[in-house]
Amino acid sequence: MNTVIPESVSSLFNKVKVERFWWDGVQVNIPFHCIYATIPNPVPNHYTEINGIKVPILKLGTYHVPIWDPMHNELTQIPKYAIVLSHQEGEKFGLYAYPADCKDESYFLSYDEWFARQKAA
Repeated sequence: MNTVIPESVSSLFNKVKVERFWWDGVQVNIPFHCIYATIPNPVPNHYTEINGIKVPILKLGTYHVPIWDPMHNELTQIPKYAIVLSHQEGEKFGLYAYPADCKDESYFLSYDEWFARQKAA
């Protein structure tokens, strides 16, 4: 996941908003600027095999969005939420989703705190 904040956006804010989600007992922290959408009660349109794992696929307009377990396990149940994340490499844009059982309150960090945590991880 691209965690660098675009300069055009970072100049507008002095803190990073971090969204917290839980999946399978693990807390996942994602910067708000990386989240494209949060979909409650997602219903896959079909499944496909990726790297030997059966992955549910959401059809969102022209996009086919895989719900990908952040621990790289096969999903045995459909999650309560699909957290759709945007991904960009050069001129290419894509979407994928992480499953979530529940959402927690978001929190804010200064840029210095955010970057220090990224270096420690």
